[in-house]
Amino acid sequence: MAAAQAGGYRAGAARREILFPGQGFGMMGYGRADNVIRGRATRLYSRAFCFEDAEGSVAFFAQSEICMMFPEIKRAVLARLQSGINKGVFRDDNLMLCAQHTHSAPGGFSHFPFYNFSIPGFRPAVFEGIVRSLAEALATAYARRTPARLAFSHGDFADDEDVAFNRSLAAYNRNPGVTPLPDTQTHLALERRMWLLKAETPDGRSIGQINWFGVHPTSIGNRNHAVSHDNKGHAAEELERVLGPDAVAIFAQQFAGDVSPNAQGRTRPQWPRGRHADEFESARFNGRLQSRLAQRIIAAQQQRHRLSPGPVDSALTRQDFSAVNCDADFTGGVEGERTGAPCHGLSFFAGSPVDGPGAPAPVIALLRLLAGLARRRERRRAQHAGAAKREALAARDRAQAPKIIVSESATGLLLGLGSVQKLPGLLDPILREVKRQEAAGALKEKPWVPSVLPLQVLRLGELALIGFPGEITTEAGRQLRALCLQELAPAGIRQVVISSYANSYFGYCTTHAEYQEQQYEGGHTTFGSRTHDAFRTEYRRLLREFIKPPAHRHLGTMAEQSFSPDTLALRTVD
Repeated sequence: MAAAQAGGYRAGAARREILFPGQGFGMMGYGRADNVIRGRATRLYSRAFCFEDAEGSVAFFAQSEICMMFPEIKRAVLARLQSGINKGVFRDDNLMLCAQHTHSAPGGFSHFPFYNFSIPGFRPAVFEGIVRSLAEALATAYARRTPARLAFSHGDFADDEDVAFNRSLAAYNRNPGVTPLPDTQTHLALERRMWLLKAETPDGRSIGQINWFGVHPTSIGNRNHAVSHDNKGHAAEELERVLGPDAVAIFAQQFAGDVSPNAQGRTRPQWPRGRHADEFESARFNGRLQSRLAQRIIAAQQQRHRLSPGPVDSALTRQDFSAVNCDADFTGGVEGERTGAPCHGLSFFAGSPVDGPGAPAPVIALLRLLAGLARRRERRRAQHAGAAKREALAARDRAQAPKIIVSESATGLLLGLGSVQKLPGLLDPILREVKRQEAAGALKEKPWVPSVLPLQVLRLGELALIGFPGEITTEAGRQLRALCLQELAPAGIRQVVISSYANSYFGYCTTHAEYQEQQYEGGHTTFGSRTHDAFRTEYRRLLREFIKPPAHRHLGTMAEQSFSPDTLALRTVD
């Protein structure tokens, strides 16, 4: 009854610090073995919200100041929460876990080996620190829920606010639906709008807010050795001070795939990297811009921005994105288009020229040569292996073209080799780690990266939050949001937010047109050129079930990929 009197909702929020011991191991995000922890510039936090409707249905949204989210973290968080006094409250479908995506936080917390090669290895203490912070923040948010008013609105960054730039303009300009921009206007080739959900008590005390604006937390580069929450962490801390005691501010991601806080070239030729020569000051500068816009949005919110009383609801499904038949209305009418098993391309290993190069140039040159030799070797062998092998190779190449394939993560192949032991490990410490793990038997279980991925929707009355399990580019995100809004409108949903880095991580999602450019984002679009079409196909299927009454939904799902304790032990560095 109290919830109904307050406008139909109850809400609670909390944050907990991510505590982990030690240093001398790698950060996650840049994929460089020399990007190791030597000290700490800021604390890292997990922040959580609980939302409840008048009928007692609840949904949870949480974000950690880490680079990616993985399904094994969510499983562990749920196991901890479901074993306590709140058993039955927390479910897979009503809990969305996101990563803030700072590249200056510890790595080594994934069970999938590909993400730990540069760290090196799986680090149980880091994993435990993340899980504990999330579980404690979520449990506290649920315990703190109180009658609340929810408001949702947006605001735009002015064109002269140097908050974000498209780092992959050539790919963006390939999209048929966009107006091509010159490289002096990369700041316009992105969504400059921030969406903001505010929760407050009936007497006006701030519970907190969640906002969504896509920009990489890479103000701090890959030569850094100090743990930092980067620009979005600075934004959260500033806004929490403004909102008052116990208020929680989550600065979440929307379309960040091709969006950087750093400008190079003719856009801002005077910038060394960000606004300031000191990259830590650049992170604070960028965070202030995000915080100040959030403050302006909150100050401008009025009665008309309040969410009307409505249901809190959720749904989640899992699908294997290595073999999705794409609906023809997403492929320009072309029938039979499919995704392929996850592959990483040469441009992925080369890294982003704006936010930081990956492998050294001599290594990239060698990889290009070896990748070409691998393809010729495969074709020769296929001629003697029969029609089935030739068809499999042709299907892979059709799905992934024009990507220069370096690694095939489903089968654990690097440059088409069944073993990496003959590759020259002296050239690169990451390759040495791959060789070490292979020799120890740690890579026998596959895959190296997830391909069974969770798709999720949380409903708060007129608002829907769509959980996306990776990073999506600006135009791909806009198209996905438009589709979701179209599908959900018959259920009375008027606003949709795409919340990325949610529940898992597979890599990037570019449009089919952007993929052809094969810049960093295309090389990291693991399921091939039709990845975006596959996601639209599967999200539409999910949402058409979601708008049905719960008892009539048919949410076909697949089991998550996991590894045996013995394999995890072989991948572990204590």
